[in-house]
Amino acid sequence: MKQIYYHGTILTMEKDLIQEAVYVVDGKIKEVGKEADILARKDSDTELIDLQNRVLLPGFIDGHSHLSAVAYDLLMVNLRPSPSGNVNSVDDLKFVLKNWLKSHKLDKDQWLIGAGYDNTCFAGNQEITKYDLDEVSTEIPIAITHVSGHVGVCNSLALQKLGYTGDYTVPEGGTVECFLGTNEPTGLLEENAFLDPSIKAKMSMPDPNKLLQSLIEAEKLYASYGYTSVQDGFTDERTYPLLTKVASDNLLFLDVTSYVSFSLLESLQQNGIDNYGNHYHIGGVKLFLDGSPQAKTAWLTEPYYCIPEGKEKDYRGFAIYSDEEVYQYCKKCLQNNITLHTHCNGDAAIDQLLRCYQKAKEDTKNYQDLRPVIIHAQTIRDDQLDKMKQLGMLASFFVDHVYYWGDYHKKSVLGSTRAKRISPIHSALEKGISFTIHQDSPVIAPNVMFSIHNAVNRMTRNGEVLGEEQRISVLDSLKAFTVNAAYQSFAEDEKGSIKVGKRADFVILNQNPLEVDKSKIKDIDIVKTIKDGKIVYQNKKYLSKNE
Repeated sequence: MKQIYYHGTILTMEKDLIQEAVYVVDGKIKEVGKEADILARKDSDTELIDLQNRVLLPGFIDGHSHLSAVAYDLLMVNLRPSPSGNVNSVDDLKFVLKNWLKSHKLDKDQWLIGAGYDNTCFAGNQEITKYDLDEVSTEIPIAITHVSGHVGVCNSLALQKLGYTGDYTVPEGGTVECFLGTNEPTGLLEENAFLDPSIKAKMSMPDPNKLLQSLIEAEKLYASYGYTSVQDGFTDERTYPLLTKVASDNLLFLDVTSYVSFSLLESLQQNGIDNYGNHYHIGGVKLFLDGSPQAKTAWLTEPYYCIPEGKEKDYRGFAIYSDEEVYQYCKKCLQNNITLHTHCNGDAAIDQLLRCYQKAKEDTKNYQDLRPVIIHAQTIRDDQLDKMKQLGMLASFFVDHVYYWGDYHKKSVLGSTRAKRISPIHSALEKGISFTIHQDSPVIAPNVMFSIHNAVNRMTRNGEVLGEEQRISVLDSLKAFTVNAAYQSFAEDEKGSIKVGKRADFVILNQNPLEVDKSKIKDIDIVKTIKDGKIVYQNKKYLSKNE
């Protein structure tokens, strides 16, 4: 298969940024350069692809998200606020859940699961309790997940099935919120009280066939935003069989990289790690050290700006593990040359990772280039950026926080001064730290152009610029989704730029992001997504007889 892409602008992400045409043979880039030179390669077997003055870039590479969780999410009740959903109050939430129950029949013992509620968008940030969900049903177990993915709320029956009645034990690193002065759960479960595998195992799974089909739909969703490589940022014993099944059945058309739990890693090491191929492989392990700032479970060195009701006056969130446990996890990675991706939102959690990883490096004397990544790094300080650079660490920033929760961070979570420094990507850039930008899907949609818009503009929902000094250029934002993301995943020799020898992973845009007004970047359309020279997404808006 031979192809020539011409009559447009090629943004290579290489030193020679702008080119005119690309020659592809069997899904690999054979030549990049002047249009006349490339067209001279044409023979009777060559397909000419007229870009029609559009822009061709390397396919976008996911810095961090959860493909399998997106598949689950597509099968759940959408509880997100506007514009992603219709739940802007507790009453809205109950209405949506009741309506869903009326139109869907649940199998015996199946739970009603909702995802994406965000009480920061409710009047007064009203919390949801088990009694609110009991109004929906007392006969069906109900669990709803906060948009952060780090807390959830259950009705009374679900709490009973999870074992949170009478005298109960809470998994380490989790909190069961209780009514003041009692041991009675309110329904709100934080971190491992909701997320621990022993707890999740008690909730019903979707039908396996529906889940397989949903995963394919999740791939299509990513492709529609220009992604050619995606992540499953926390693969555990429940999701690993799903991913290996779709891989072995040749149902993956995007490249998928898993970062597995430590418990799954132990099992795989005992039985032999099989990276499968067929677009699927394991890139390393994932560790969580704290929670979410908008849920006020991230671990900070300074107290939250507005302390949650019932918490101590100096409440700073909490750690999930002790230093010794984190040290042992880091040591295991270094002893086995495994890349570690660590969820750290709060600066106290980042401090813990840095000191434990440094000690583990010194003790193992392993100074190989393993490219460990701090995921989110929401409140990272300048001194911590310096330290992570010394340790060879990379960062992946969730910059969309500025838009979705920037106003809330300012008024409730961090206060004005600290809020301006969330996702300090310009500081990282100045210090020469390689970073990616991600959406943590299914927390939000995997909308690359909107994330680039937010990195460039840093505008909140309410229209306020938050941390103007942390804005970066459009080009640096594009690099975060291309060359930087390829480097982060050890794929820089085959992906991330349009260069001879690399794979023909492309995205075509209707406008040049380097030329449009910065306030309009979010409005740029994905026209096509191309994986290994094959179209995996076509925007119907741009279909014509010539395409």
